[in-house]
Amino acid sequence: MLNKLRNLFRKNPERAQYRNEFIADMDRQLQGFIRIGSALAALAWLDFAFNTDKKLHPEFPQLLYFRLGLTAIGSLIFVTSFIPAIYRHGALSLKILVFYIVISCSWFTGRIADDPNYVSGLQIVVMIPIAAPVTRRLFFLMQGASALVFVISVLIHKPNLTTPAAAYSMNNLLISYVIAVSFCFLLDRIRFSSFIKTKKIELKNVEIEAQIKRINELKTQQDGDYFLTSELLHPLALNEAEPSRIRVDFLTEQKKKFQFRHWSSEIGGDISSSNTVMLRNKRYVAFMNGDAMGKSIQGAGGALVLGTVFKSFLHRTQNDEMSRFMFPEQWLRDCYDELHHVMISFDGRMLVSAVIGLIDEDSGFLYYINAEHPWIVVLRKNEATFIEDELTLRKLGMPENEELFRVKTFRLLKGDQIFAGSDGRDDISLGRDDSGNSLINSDETMFLRIIERAGGDLKQIRAELEKAGDITDDLSLVRIAYEGTGHEPVSRADLSVIRKHAANKDYLGAVEELDRLYQENPHDPKVVYELALLNSRLKNFARAAALGEEYCTYDPSDLGMIYLTSRSLKYCAGGDKSLLKRAADYGERLILREPMSFHGIVNLSDIYRRLEKRDKAEQLLKKAQAFDPENRAVKKLESLMAS
Repeated sequence: MLNKLRNLFRKNPERAQYRNEFIADMDRQLQGFIRIGSALAALAWLDFAFNTDKKLHPEFPQLLYFRLGLTAIGSLIFVTSFIPAIYRHGALSLKILVFYIVISCSWFTGRIADDPNYVSGLQIVVMIPIAAPVTRRLFFLMQGASALVFVISVLIHKPNLTTPAAAYSMNNLLISYVIAVSFCFLLDRIRFSSFIKTKKIELKNVEIEAQIKRINELKTQQDGDYFLTSELLHPLALNEAEPSRIRVDFLTEQKKKFQFRHWSSEIGGDISSSNTVMLRNKRYVAFMNGDAMGKSIQGAGGALVLGTVFKSFLHRTQNDEMSRFMFPEQWLRDCYDELHHVMISFDGRMLVSAVIGLIDEDSGFLYYINAEHPWIVVLRKNEATFIEDELTLRKLGMPENEELFRVKTFRLLKGDQIFAGSDGRDDISLGRDDSGNSLINSDETMFLRIIERAGGDLKQIRAELEKAGDITDDLSLVRIAYEGTGHEPVSRADLSVIRKHAANKDYLGAVEELDRLYQENPHDPKVVYELALLNSRLKNFARAAALGEEYCTYDPSDLGMIYLTSRSLKYCAGGDKSLLKRAADYGERLILREPMSFHGIVNLSDIYRRLEKRDKAEQLLKKAQAFDPENRAVKKLESLMAS
């Protein structure tokens, strides 16, 4: 109880801090009473002035002036309250009015203090300021002035206060002063408490508004960064493949949409790009579809790096003679190496799944790599199927990924359409389960059925995906339609005689017959194929190599012929480095497409040994030893390397 009393009278430090603001708040409240208060004051004492006072105290005619003074002041304040310049000072006007009432009433009541009726009037006046929203300092000043004026008036006019009635009224007056002061003290604390709560709410609102403003500023800056990034991505995500037998179309829809000033745009980690390149005097369409890890700006950063490096590699291929002399497999390997080494420099913070491919415009033969991207789909005769069924390469930027590198191939036929796309094509929300958890599609074949229903049209595919459910991720699709011949090598020559020679092991006779057929059909793939095989068997390696290179242009899918060509070039090269380099190129084609080819590994190791590229030769030899350490070819290569 004692502590509560102490707390009641303990000085609040916030009063000094917010004194002026508290007074201003009280004045604002007081100002709202200016018209009604002044109007009441103008009328309150008129009946007393012209009726009651004359009857009760005719000996005190001066009372009339006190009464009319209040009417005059009240009327003046009421009239001038309609003048804006004066209305702004309405609180001061009311304070003057109340001060006049208290002081004048105290003075004339002191003169006739022996009249209980007038003393009770002073009691009412003493209580009036309690309801007025004024500070306790001003209230105490008014009450102190009232008591002082009353006492002075009593001392001057000496009314008879010895009667019991007078003593009773004086006691009531004293109680009125005590009650007024007590209530004022309590109300002041309540008013200040209410004020300080409101003030803190205002300060909190100001703080919140400042935070909201800061957030809006940051969002504007963020949207500016988003817009700049999206603008930087646009030239990197272009379909620049020249019109030909191959038609390329893109559909890209990033999940993050934003508004910057009057521009609407989107940003995300998906990117597609295509162009036309020349490799070994053949035209190819190069394409890439990638999905960088992360959302919004993080994903866009990865896409920006991916697009920049890929476009740079394309331009280098178009402008550098040595780059244009590569085989498609070597081009894909070098492209992968460049992208991977850039991504891996981010220490795993920037991973990218991607499909990168080359399509031979003449043959429709597709070379591609898939770095943990959704599988490529082919639409052939209105039936959609995957052209791959296994993961062979991790995302770009994953450590120790080079060992898994492999170039895959697929032969397109006339009318085929292939589709590469990000995992947004599969990440479809199908609704919610009984527990309220989102159900995400896990059936990758759903995309096949959607392609079939849409007939390969990208916009219709997008519409079908949306019918299936909500698309929850960035979505990018690349559609490539092939309108070339795209057929397997066809022979018109009669090879039955050749087979008889071969059955009798008359290889020279078979070669003579094939040479005759070759003169008649110089571009017959089957004749070229058989001639290359027989010349290799007869160790005519120079002729076998020339025929092998010719056949590989007809049918790049034949890994056996690629191996034969490499081996033949190696044996006919002698010390000719240029022939050995060609042998290495064909050897690399085989290893890049079939990394587990034992004979291909031994052959390429031997070629690098002859080219005096010892590091590469030893690296391949170790792979061969891991396959079959006791193999005769491996043992021979070991001895040659040791000498």
